Amino acid sequence: MQILLYNELDPGNINGFAKWRSFMEADDLKSADVKKIGDNLYRARLNRSDRLLLSFYRHGGERYALVLEYLKNHDYAGSRFLRHGVAVDEDKIPPLEEAPEDLPALAYVNTEHGRFNLLDKVISFDENQQAVFALQPPLVIIGSAGSGKTALTLEKLKACRGDVLYVTLSSYLVKNSRDLYYAHQYENPHQQVDFLSFEEFLESIQEPNGRPVSFHDFAAWFGRLPRLAIKDAHKLFEEFHGVLTGPSVEAAYLQREEYLNLGVRQSIFPAEERPVVYDIFTRYLAFLQEQRLYDSNILSHQYLKKLSPRYDFVVVDEVQDFTNIQLYLILQALRNPSGFVLCGDSNQIVHPNFFSWSKLKSLFFTHGELQADTGLICILHTNYRNSPPVTALANRILLLKNARFGSIDRESNYLVRSNGHVQGEVLFLQDRDTIRRELDAKTRASTRFAVVVMHAEQKSAARRHFNTPLVFSIQEAKGLEYDNIILYNFLSDEERRFREISTGVSHENLQQGLRYARAKDKTDRSLEIYKFYINALYVALTRAVRNLYWIETNPKQRLLDLLDLRDPLDTLNLDSQDSSLEEWRLEAHKLELQGKQEQAERIRHEILQQQTPDWTAYSGSTLDQLHQQALQQGDKKARLTLFEYALAYEDHHVLRELLLVGFKPARHPANGLKQLQQKYYLPYMAKNPLILRNQTKHFGVDFRNPFNQTPLMVAAWLGNVPLVEELAGLAANTRLVDNNGFNAFQIALRQASKDEKYARQHLAGIYHHLEPDSLSIQIDGKLQKLDNRHMEFFLLNLMIALFYRVLPMKVVEQGAYSSQDIADAIAHFPPEALPPPRKQRAYISSALARNEMYGHDRYNRKLFYRLKHGHYLFNPTLRLRVEGEWVNIYDLLCLDKLAYRPAHDWCDSHDQESWDHWLDVGRNHIKQQLQQVRGALLNDALALLKTLCEQELRKIQDSNQS
Repeated sequence: MQILLYNELDPGNINGFAKWRSFMEADDLKSADVKKIGDNLYRARLNRSDRLLLSFYRHGGERYALVLEYLKNHDYAGSRFLRHGVAVDEDKIPPLEEAPEDLPALAYVNTEHGRFNLLDKVISFDENQQAVFALQPPLVIIGSAGSGKTALTLEKLKACRGDVLYVTLSSYLVKNSRDLYYAHQYENPHQQVDFLSFEEFLESIQEPNGRPVSFHDFAAWFGRLPRLAIKDAHKLFEEFHGVLTGPSVEAAYLQREEYLNLGVRQSIFPAEERPVVYDIFTRYLAFLQEQRLYDSNILSHQYLKKLSPRYDFVVVDEVQDFTNIQLYLILQALRNPSGFVLCGDSNQIVHPNFFSWSKLKSLFFTHGELQADTGLICILHTNYRNSPPVTALANRILLLKNARFGSIDRESNYLVRSNGHVQGEVLFLQDRDTIRRELDAKTRASTRFAVVVMHAEQKSAARRHFNTPLVFSIQEAKGLEYDNIILYNFLSDEERRFREISTGVSHENLQQGLRYARAKDKTDRSLEIYKFYINALYVALTRAVRNLYWIETNPKQRLLDLLDLRDPLDTLNLDSQDSSLEEWRLEAHKLELQGKQEQAERIRHEILQQQTPDWTAYSGSTLDQLHQQALQQGDKKARLTLFEYALAYEDHHVLRELLLVGFKPARHPANGLKQLQQKYYLPYMAKNPLILRNQTKHFGVDFRNPFNQTPLMVAAWLGNVPLVEELAGLAANTRLVDNNGFNAFQIALRQASKDEKYARQHLAGIYHHLEPDSLSIQIDGKLQKLDNRHMEFFLLNLMIALFYRVLPMKVVEQGAYSSQDIADAIAHFPPEALPPPRKQRAYISSALARNEMYGHDRYNRKLFYRLKHGHYLFNPTLRLRVEGEWVNIYDLLCLDKLAYRPAHDWCDSHDQESWDHWLDVGRNHIKQQLQQVRGALLNDALALLKTLCEQELRKIQDSNQS
């Protein structure tokens, strides 16, 4: 048996490791004292007190034992790989005589290295990757799709100390990379990592005025302009984004004369067309202001003055999608100018940015403060994703691109090797009814097949023949991967352009390999003009992990011949590839996270056949209308519904209003609560919730009941662990909120804080299913992402959950949240939810004090306003991103409701007089507290203004004296 050691373990520090290893390599598992303690998780005894955790795998006929963790003194509770609170009784577990036969397979093992890395799965670096992993920054890592560059950079990220940033354009890639990084409960106490999209990075400097302009926005605006000599919106948008606004870091955009005087290779357009281009550009600038849109290049330049260095290390993923000014802005956030890793692949550029590695090197050369060794560029040649036939075809496209356009830089000049562990084929097909019908019939119900076309407007033609919801333009397809890709008329719809691309290229040229040689004619802008099309073809086919089905109406095109695709098949023998409804639900969720809303909605309507519920979910205007019907119009049915709503939300304000109009059941809400559960929530309490499952099938997993609650919110409220697990498995959205402003996670925290039984019996099983990975907040107009690994994330969510239960009496007493309130609320929380050290009052107090809005701690999030010693309210300027919108904390949580909260939960003895008295007291105290907070804020603002004026006055006086 072979032994592989986790890369962060040092065998020299493991007592008895050499002896134990000799037993394992001799397949003597009995002497190695191996016992199974989990799913492919085993413990091995080193000595009386120390243990190893390991897993078994196979590769190439060999068995491997992967050593995951070294546990000193039986420290199973501190293990990354065991759930907190799980007890391991070694005496009750029989020893393992030999390794299991049915072992999971590893895709690749570098047998020479003897180590492995770990993200969401085991990673064994090849020699090239290992060499790059050992290098120190700054680094530029170049690799094709599936080359492992993201995994490599994430592993390098783990070695960094201090404040670290991972940034890329795609929000989905950010989330995916964050989840990979923290897989298996990885922790690094020596770093603070921000995972941000570039849009979030801009928001972290200052909230922009509006949203970023997209090509869709631009194309719609351009189409409304009077007839112009220039017709190509895509070409024009690339010129605006990659030439006029992108390359320069000295100005937001080029002035007219600067643009007109650019060299022949610095613009897509010839000199005679540039005056018209610039005229359109000036109108584009006005369009942005009118529509409250921003150009990220222009904004990046404006933000240079607002940015202060705040990171010790930065990783920029998919760097080819960035312009010079965007990248420059990111690197200006570094404290150490050389602390960065950039990774990407210029052959995958489908964003209009005029990127090249040579331009990137020029940026470093002209801005010496970046301190980059431009020679330290590493290329990853091996592809671990695509099958050999797909990789071979991708290489042939790279050869054609090189033969036709020359090399824009040496770094783009490489071919890809496939490691060959995935089998597949490339099938060239004639665009005929029989072919389309068979493909459609066998693939329409499969999540493993997707159709890719060049432009968004071509999707409608593809949908006439293919009924799968998975139809993508190339812009949408970037970043996706499917086992099978149907490439539909990718060339035939752009035949003229691809004819130009193949001009002058022969089969002999493609046999000569890649050559580094720039195009001889400097006026030839063919690469800039046609780069999108040849790159789009490369990106499209590399979305196929196994098989590519390439369909063309005209199979006799020159480019197809150069790719050795000459004789299209007339028939196709393909097995049906149907997927389950659960697989389709997960696919819809994944696409939604990636921003592919159109395809996600088609899945829900066409495959899942989800419908809109036939009841009203009361919120906003519908809730206002219900109030009016019940309280002003005297509608008895509306009063009953409003009463049930008040019970569901424990809303004593509404109960009091019902009492005032003579609705007697409001005097005894506890009785109504039992009826409410019987009427609405029985399906959530059943051991086999068939009714609820049918509802999720018909309405979707996130449908709303009449009280505007999702199934996940109700399951969290009831503490139904199996149901929460089931809904989480169906990708229920944890970020949706109810009419109290609570998400399912906060509902669970509220229940656990007031119910010891709930906390002890239910919270451990549902906590991590409900917990969002982060919470986006805004302080002083700047975005911050609170990762769920930090105490600030927990504190803010808990204090929101306690808002209506704890704060009312605190306000009456002229106080606010205290560390004791928090400690009392979490006293019974299990370690799976909160490690015991974080439950200590001293720890809570330090976290509150560290995040005061006027504090000076380096990691101060400014979350809380200190009302008096040890008492805190939310920072009044705090905003949260709720369901995609920024909402002030006191708009999300209704302050007025605090005044209507009785001293005891669900007290039936409150008569009309006590209601009114408590109401008056509560109202007065809330007003006093808010006036006190606002007054303190105003005084602080005036003091700051006075200080700034005095500083400016001293500067003027000093200047006059000199």
